[in-house]
Amino acid sequence: MKRYVLIAGETSGDQYGSQLMEALKAINPESEFWGIGGEDMIGSGLNQFEDIHNMSVVGFSEVLRKIPKMLSLANRLSQFINEVKPDRVILIDFPGFNLSLAKKIKHLSTETKIDFFISPQIWAWNERRVKIIKKYINHMIVIFPFETSFYKKHGIKAHYVGHPYLDQWKPSTSKYLRKKLNLDSSKKIVGIFPGSRAQELEVHLPIYLKVAESFSKQKNVQCVIGLAPGFDKLKIESQFNLGDVKIIDDEPLKLLECCDVALVTSGTISLQATLMNTPCVVAYKLSRFSGYLSKLLMNVNFISMTNIVANKSIIPEFVQKEVNVKNLYSIISKLLNDEEYYKKMKLEMVSVKEVFADQNNVINNAAKLINK
Repeated sequence: MKRYVLIAGETSGDQYGSQLMEALKAINPESEFWGIGGEDMIGSGLNQFEDIHNMSVVGFSEVLRKIPKMLSLANRLSQFINEVKPDRVILIDFPGFNLSLAKKIKHLSTETKIDFFISPQIWAWNERRVKIIKKYINHMIVIFPFETSFYKKHGIKAHYVGHPYLDQWKPSTSKYLRKKLNLDSSKKIVGIFPGSRAQELEVHLPIYLKVAESFSKQKNVQCVIGLAPGFDKLKIESQFNLGDVKIIDDEPLKLLECCDVALVTSGTISLQATLMNTPCVVAYKLSRFSGYLSKLLMNVNFISMTNIVANKSIIPEFVQKEVNVKNLYSIISKLLNDEEYYKKMKLEMVSVKEVFADQNNVINNAAKLINK
């Protein structure tokens, strides 16, 4: 029997962790899984050590408030890992916690093998973390092609498998999806995606709803919220004045695929929009302190992976004070009404998608690397 400990701290990590567990079970049917995950990983057989919803935080000032709790959890978890002696520990993204945990695990036992699936974006900011990775991580499994050369430069073992979303997404026609989601096919759809973390939603959704209100007088435009897993639709409806804005919570990525334009909070979803060829606008707003520190530590000029991969501005980005109703309404209106600009963005998105074109069976390949 193979025993694995998997640690995911966010919604996307939970989804990919679940898929990875299924692939590992296909190789070793008697596998046993422990760790931290959400509904998807629990559904795949995870024995949960901590609720994933207690993990996610946004920004430096927000992280500072949770440091004591996170340190306590990392201490308890590393002790547990040392006792159960798993065949592998698999850390999925969530670098702030996972790299700290890796250090504690190795201090208790240098024999424990640690894989890191979905690399921290240390090439974008806080490159000092590469020293921690070199010292405490046995193997990096990366999802962007340029990451292998980055790690090779630092003498770190890394394999590129491609982006796991490529395994998950099966294209459908816009007409079919709109009918399935009960959306008016005669209207232009603006998809609103306020983020996968509670703090992100609380900051961004009020602004996005004011943008939606600005479109309310345009009879040919419908604004629809794509709610990430883990949020309570009824609670959101009672907490915010939604007006005539509809919420889709069961299949938000189907909304992303069939909407004309998406307004997204920066994260995995911006790259998913690109892979779907859905023109989008990226926004992100942190506390003033967190925003200031982020600006100091950033090594790249963009916040969305699409623009980072392309090394140029394809998707419009708005950060901090730029995240306001006037700016967002203006750029979305341009995408809805300027056909040339709209087509140009779609064409440039295709060039980014082609970077990942030769990769398939991403999760299965990751599972095979872990079992080597």
